[in-house]
Amino acid sequence: MPSKSLLIAIAAFAVTATGAQAYVGTHYSQQLGLSSVQVQAFHQARDLRRKGEVEKARDVLVQAGVDEETMASLRHASHEAIREAVEDNDFAAFQAAVEGTPLYDLVNTEEDFALFKQAHELKEEGKFVEAKLILDDLGLQAKSGMRHGSGRFHSGSFAGLSTEQKDALRVAKEANDKETVEAILREAGISETKIEKVLNKHTWE
Repeated sequence: MPSKSLLIAIAAFAVTATGAQAYVGTHYSQQLGLSSVQVQAFHQARDLRRKGEVEKARDVLVQAGVDEETMASLRHASHEAIREAVEDNDFAAFQAAVEGTPLYDLVNTEEDFALFKQAHELKEEGKFVEAKLILDDLGLQAKSGMRHGSGRFHSGSFAGLSTEQKDALRVAKEANDKETVEAILREAGISETKIEKVLNKHTWE
């Protein structure tokens, strides 16, 4: 039986990543060693997540054997799918790869995508300031889904978290999911003062 932390991580993963993972499953399933059962589970979880049935989506992924290693591999593959879509100037592929993530809402027109691609190219050229200005205009001031936060936090800064809890916290942070972040920190025994400080440090949506 998966631990509470892993279930929390998979639930957050189901909310934020099933669209991208369904896309990734089509393109990278053999490379990542995903079984046909797991690929189908991601499609099923995506449909459940669209209906708001997050716990059922989580259970489908758990039953298919999704674990921390699977999630890490798929996150990497998702980033590759996004990168390829940008480099190929393929807006449709980009939308498929970012479905269910903050990028889907922020870069949702071909004009936005052109700007996002321009920022990517500027970063490749080492022009980080120019790229940041474009990303700021798109509402992408912060990393990892913290779209409008005034700062960042890192799972590694919390002493006492297990590797599994850190992974769960990273997933929740990427989901911009305040409730899940709070649940993970409480489970890890982080002090109320520090939890409140973390939760009040950011603007959550």
